[in-house]
Amino acid sequence: MTDGPARLRNWSPADGAWYVAQLSDPDIRRFTTERPTTTADDFRSALERLNRRSDQAGFAIVDAISGELAGNMAADRPDDETADISYWIAPGFRGRGLASHAIRQMRSWIADNWQVRRIDLWTHAENIASQRAAENAGFHHEPERDEIKTIGGQPWPARWYSCAVRPD
Repeated sequence: MTDGPARLRNWSPADGAWYVAQLSDPDIRRFTTERPTTTADDFRSALERLNRRSDQAGFAIVDAISGELAGNMAADRPDDETADISYWIAPGFRGRGLASHAIRQMRSWIADNWQVRRIDLWTHAENIASQRAAENAGFHHEPERDEIKTIGGQPWPARWYSCAVRPD
């Protein structure tokens, strides 16, 4: 899938070392639920489980110009009405619009593959870049859904965003 500066592609078991190396980034550790103790073997096992599921999807975000791995995009379908997405961009690729373009591509993938009506995502309340990426991709903040989650035993202020699967 391509669109603008980013494209989505399936993860490969060979991507495990790169994926794990990104988890040492302070922003990925601060603003995602990724475990910093994940190993390349953990990545490969998770990829095998993912590939057997019809209610989850995961893609590598790739810089469309250089072809380099640039981030992670994931989705799950917790019910028949909704899909949830999550994403992160690796250092060195941030601030170039890759996240917004990848979110739009994920929205199209969901529309083509799952019969849901709405897509949700949540960001850490201090992750302004992720919030802007969501908004630029057509998501709207739903302040009435904001909450304090507990992630890794710590309070995690979450801001909720959603959009219709098909653009208005």
